[in-house]
Amino acid sequence: MKNKIIGIFVCMLLIGTAGIAVADWDEGDGHKMHFPQLPDPYGWDVNFHDWMLGDDWKCSESGNVTDIHFWISWRGDDVQDLPWLKVSIWSNNPGPPSRPAQQLWSRQFDVDEFIIRGPFYGDQGWFHPPNIWYENDHNTYYQINIVNIDDPFPQDEGTIYWLVISTPFYEPDALGWKTSIEQYEDAAVYGNPTGWYPLIDPLSGVPLDLAFVITGEEPIPDLICKGRLVWTGVKPGDTVTGTFQVGNDGDPGSLLNWAVETTSLPSWGTNWTFSPSSGTGLPQGSWTTVTVTVEAPNEKNKNFTGKIKVINSDDSTDYCEIDVSLATPKNRAFNINQLFLRFLENHPHLFPILRHLLGL
Repeated sequence: MKNKIIGIFVCMLLIGTAGIAVADWDEGDGHKMHFPQLPDPYGWDVNFHDWMLGDDWKCSESGNVTDIHFWISWRGDDVQDLPWLKVSIWSNNPGPPSRPAQQLWSRQFDVDEFIIRGPFYGDQGWFHPPNIWYENDHNTYYQINIVNIDDPFPQDEGTIYWLVISTPFYEPDALGWKTSIEQYEDAAVYGNPTGWYPLIDPLSGVPLDLAFVITGEEPIPDLICKGRLVWTGVKPGDTVTGTFQVGNDGDPGSLLNWAVETTSLPSWGTNWTFSPSSGTGLPQGSWTTVTVTVEAPNEKNKNFTGKIKVINSDDSTDYCEIDVSLATPKNRAFNINQLFLRFLENHPHLFPILRHLLGL
């Protein structure tokens, strides 16, 4: 039996490293909870038995819980088959002491739906609550990785939830959930919906927490560029100003990082300026107004249509369009007037009253 599960460990680890590069979780990787509750290599492993074990976390970023990682050990290092795990997420009853309130989401994961990584090493004790314990009982432990969860649970930033896990092992000497180095809020619990009981260290009497990490996919921003710059009657050399808007129409909780792509500005005009020209952390449903200033070229009788390109941090793009119509209509009267005005400018001593009336 032991050889069989070790074979599964090796096989699943190879799958994780070759096919799913993000299956494992290492210290320093991302998370979406108050802080990762890392395993204590010299702590306890709390026996699952016929009850459920649970611990709470505070969501640090809204989004789907697509990955769950936690650490386990076997009593006396007697490794066995692990055919399934039942994982649920509960709301918080603040107590005191705090405990799971109502089940919000639940899934059973079969052996081909999670990856087991390890072993890792440390002298650990076995704890069968409320009062059976064995010091230095085993020295290996493993990381369970449940990744890319279908129909995941959507968590909200600032909310406290409980991760509750049960297993198919009901005897008092089988599989345990490893305790963590740091503690958050009240103690972890064992029990069921009819009664939850805090986990207390059998030697020191201090509350115990369990080792786990909640991660998830990053909510995706969706760049939208809204507006159309229309400039009419523009004279050569004029400086014109307009505005457009950049917005985030992506998933709830997403943050947009955007910038005007200045290497691909329209061919019309010079000295393009944008205020602001970029932005970071634009929340979903929010908009930023961008002011555009450009100097018209020394061209006459020309219309222009172009686009301003705005780029997202994930290289997706959108465009805002511009329409420019230059002044200087093509007609004889306009040309004669232009010649007459130029004559007056070149002969300031002639017709002083007329010049005054024309404002020259």
